[in-house]
Amino acid sequence: MKKKIKSQLEILIGSKLSNIGRASNLFWLEFGDALSVIRRGRTQELAEYALNIQCSWRITKDNQILVASRDFYCPKSDWSGEREDFDWDVQGNNRFDERIEYFIKSLKEPLTVESIDSDEIGGLKVTLSNGFTLNVFPDISEDDEYSEFWRFFTRGKDSFHFVVAGNGIEKDFN
Repeated sequence: MKKKIKSQLEILIGSKLSNIGRASNLFWLEFGDALSVIRRGRTQELAEYALNIQCSWRITKDNQILVASRDFYCPKSDWSGEREDFDWDVQGNNRFDERIEYFIKSLKEPLTVESIDSDEIGGLKVTLSNGFTLNVFPDISEDDEYSEFWRFFTRGKDSFHFVVAGNGIEKDFN
């Protein structure tokens, strides 16, 4: 599994991190140049490569966690309401939204991918410029096609989806 993951994702080396965010508790990152893509009948500017993560992950620098997957479920620092009133899924409400905004604003220049590494169970390490690292680590023992850990995909003419799940790797061409 390690060799297959590295061979698919090494295309990212040298690409810039162009966008980052979430959809519910799915963490997504976009890399590379912008492409005009038609989605749902509308033309959108999207990056050439995307990484969608649905398992545990963290972004670190200098032995410090800057933002991580469990931040989705914690209120942002200025939350003044009652804990039971906290709705993590509202955009802008949780610690992830707060920390990722700070992370993006603090960058002096775009980050680029310096290296990719993996392990035999679907873990992923993306080393970025300026000492930043993205670690992705599967954290569930289910081994069916519904236990997707993460997916890497390309957009454009030769697009494909490279999916790492509990039951192995799947590659779909669109």
